[in-house]
Amino acid sequence: MVTHQELSTALENYVSQLPGNWSYIISKYQDKSWQDIASYNPDKQHPSASMIKVLILYALIRKEPCWNKQLKLSSTPRVEGGGALQEFTQDTELSLETLANLMIVLSDNLATNLLIEYIGLDYINEQAHNLGLQATKLQRKMMDFVAAEQGLENLMSPRDYHILLSNIYDNRTLPLYDKAWNILSRQQFRDRIPYFWPEEELFHHKTGMLDGVEHDGGIYPHTSGDYFITVFTSQVPSNPVAGQHIAHLGKMVYDYLNNK
Repeated sequence: MVTHQELSTALENYVSQLPGNWSYIISKYQDKSWQDIASYNPDKQHPSASMIKVLILYALIRKEPCWNKQLKLSSTPRVEGGGALQEFTQDTELSLETLANLMIVLSDNLATNLLIEYIGLDYINEQAHNLGLQATKLQRKMMDFVAAEQGLENLMSPRDYHILLSNIYDNRTLPLYDKAWNILSRQQFRDRIPYFWPEEELFHHKTGMLDGVEHDGGIYPHTSGDYFITVFTSQVPSNPVAGQHIAHLGKMVYDYLNNK
């Protein structure tokens, strides 16, 4: 059976040979806390891509106890990118809960921007500060390339993501946290960490992608305990190749946990 140290060494040997900036954290929940099994540059700040959407989901939990409130699509400009709302008419109204589902499950950028507009960028960043997320900043809406050209990038580290997702996990007995926890389990993009896993394996996670950026991270409920598995990478020369490497890392961890 592979030991924690052997897994840690194998992951580091693999990642250290790859181009770009790579970070990961693998940890297990035991004795009422998370214990790291393996980590590599866990505090490195990366462009967050869509991982920041989990912070927006958390801020929605903190701000709004009633997720039945309706928002009109016309309350924020249309944007390109992932999602389904671009196909809806401007007078469409959707609940906060539906928007939260679309933001996470389909990574819908228009749903995300509607929620940023509703919650408030300052409030979202305040929640990050209150959690102690030192490398996390929401500085612009999704697909705002003008702001991005001005240096206003959304940022996050794997360690911050761990703290954020762990807070949702720890409070999942509360109704709104439970909603968020279940939304994360319905993520439709499984082409990174869980790509080689059996389809029925549950993974409460979020993915993120920008040009030169590939991320995936979540919590894997396993028969031997709950595991946090996150990989962030930036400044990679090829997104498809980086995604394949993340899938391979996910397979290494899965095989370790399942004694393969």
